[in-house]
Amino acid sequence: MIIKLNPEVAELIGMHVGDGTLYKTKTSIVWELRGGLDEKEYYCNHVKKMLESLFKNVEFKPKFRSGGKQGCFGIQTSKKEISRFFINYGFLPGSKTHSVRIPDYIKKANREIQSAFIRGLFDTDGYLRFERINNNKDHTYPKIEFGSASILLRDDLLALLTELGYRPYKWGKKDYYKLCLAGVDNLEKFMNEITPRNVKHLNKHGFWKVHGHNNPIYAAVA
Repeated sequence: MIIKLNPEVAELIGMHVGDGTLYKTKTSIVWELRGGLDEKEYYCNHVKKMLESLFKNVEFKPKFRSGGKQGCFGIQTSKKEISRFFINYGFLPGSKTHSVRIPDYIKKANREIQSAFIRGLFDTDGYLRFERINNNKDHTYPKIEFGSASILLRDDLLALLTELGYRPYKWGKKDYYKLCLAGVDNLEKFMNEITPRNVKHLNKHGFWKVHGHNNPIYAAVA
């Protein structure tokens, strides 16, 4: 049974495009979604609940996993319902690093679906930071950034964000392509319309809203 495209499905597709992996072993197809050690709350309180809402008969157990310099936190499953879901939505097992892009069914969908996809992508693979400008000692100027080894994904996202009324700009070179939404107007529009769920983003934004800056040495989440 194919789960019909809805905001939860679109958000999950965004998560997979951002930080998901689908690969074959000798006995099964495995799906993984991994984040940093500071994302435990996001995985336990949001990702797990959303997955179990979509896949009623599957239990998901976020946990620490090896990988990288310090390890990571995330979800892994070889349940057939999950691999079938991603295959049905156009994702085949194997590397997607340089070829992944926004699916056409997201590009052609309504604004709610598109925003949910961007939320999943940002929460797993986006970054919010604050820069110093005009000789200000504090980091006050917000920037939302996305980076990808896939120029197709970067350019698809540029077009989608522009269609939704944002003012992104792009840069990058071979094997790493970046996109940025800079300034207060872009940030507030993004937080109000995309409504990120990852606590690491919410903490940064919340600190900035209260204090007017988000200096790495002061911020709750740097």
